[in-house]
Amino acid sequence: MKTSLVLPLLLASSLAHAVTVEPPPAPGQFWLKLDALPDAAPRAAPAADTLRFDSLAALTSHALAQRAESRAVWLGIQAEAARLDASRADLWPTLTGQFGFTRSQSLSSSGASVPVLHRYGPSLSLAWVLYDFGARAAGIEAQRYQLIASLLAGNRSLQDIVTEVETGWAAWVAARGGRDAQDEQVKALQTSFDAVAARVAGGLASRADQLRARAALAEAVLARDAAVRDFAKAEAALRQAAGIPQTQTLVLDWDTVPAAGLDDTTLLADLLAEAERQRPDVLALRATAARARAEAEAARASRWPSLALNASAGRTFFLEDERTPSSTNSVGLTLSVPLFDGGRLADTARAARRSAEQAEAQAAAQRETIALDVVNAYLDARYAQTARAGVVSQFESSDESSRAAEARYRAGVGSLLEWLTAQADRARARQAQAQAESDWLAALSRLNHALGRLPPALTER
Repeated sequence: MKTSLVLPLLLASSLAHAVTVEPPPAPGQFWLKLDALPDAAPRAAPAADTLRFDSLAALTSHALAQRAESRAVWLGIQAEAARLDASRADLWPTLTGQFGFTRSQSLSSSGASVPVLHRYGPSLSLAWVLYDFGARAAGIEAQRYQLIASLLAGNRSLQDIVTEVETGWAAWVAARGGRDAQDEQVKALQTSFDAVAARVAGGLASRADQLRARAALAEAVLARDAAVRDFAKAEAALRQAAGIPQTQTLVLDWDTVPAAGLDDTTLLADLLAEAERQRPDVLALRATAARARAEAEAARASRWPSLALNASAGRTFFLEDERTPSSTNSVGLTLSVPLFDGGRLADTARAARRSAEQAEAQAAAQRETIALDVVNAYLDARYAQTARAGVVSQFESSDESSRAAEARYRAGVGSLLEWLTAQADRARARQAQAQAESDWLAALSRLNHALGRLPPALTER
């Protein structure tokens, strides 16, 4: 599946309301292009293959193209589009051609011989409902809203995939930062161990200092191995979110650019209004309610008479040579008046009205849930933004303290314990900085997801 064909589904949720989303005017447009169907996910490639991405937008586009969930969404929308075209076909006449062959012999009560007749010939019949008080139009409208609801629900499913990729990438960033911090700690402790060994050899330090430095180095090596394991797990989770086989090598070839912070002028009330305005799942419930109301109207109209045109033409031939072929033609109007159906149509209309009310109640409940999601995501993003700014000064202070402790120890006026403690503080600050950046990226992604937004980079792509 081409990414350019998937992204319009996502963009519809951000650019249109349910009442403005329109299906294609004729079959064969947009979602009815059979050649535009997404290809099935490819089989796992050999382990030597490498997938390289130059941006998060490219990675997300790959996920939208390869995830089975995207294909399921696309096929579901095509199914609803086909049902819409099927309902529109009710506006046209039905033309049926037949060819029959009959062998008949009448029974004679007098005992006389009755010949066998062999009849055959073609016939053509036409049936066309001319007027039905809007029953067919209401049915078409119901299916149109069903297609809109399917499109919007599909948009939300694709937004879920986008958020999964972004969250997986944020976890990958945090795991990479933790691994790099542990690498730096191992290198620093190796330097400390070498310095202590040199001082021991010169008689300036005790054997206890050397053992303490060795123990700290061994502990750091174990922590680095754990960080490498966690990074591998985070990368495996990111592969799964992006629809990449675990046997393929994933290379993310771009620098992590700090995302823009939240604008201080942004009001929570504006975000709540934005979420209610563009969340696809709320719009899908509104479309579902409109579909149910249209179904109720179709059931109501079905209780009224309908007028249909019926026509037929045929010609009959005989195998017996002495028989002359004959032709039959007929044209007529049929008025059908529902007299009694046991209350089926009335009950159907009542059920459809209750379904519409149910969908409206579900939409109201969903709006309340969305409001809570937006508030939580907004507060998390605010805190993550503040924490990200705070850990920067924390790392700068611990880094300066570590260098000062090293200089004091090398000058012989500081203790090894002071130096090791300062190095451990620096490693923790480095990890906290990486985690804070990851938390900020994840919080921003959750906020966009709660609002029904697409990331700007993906929208531009």
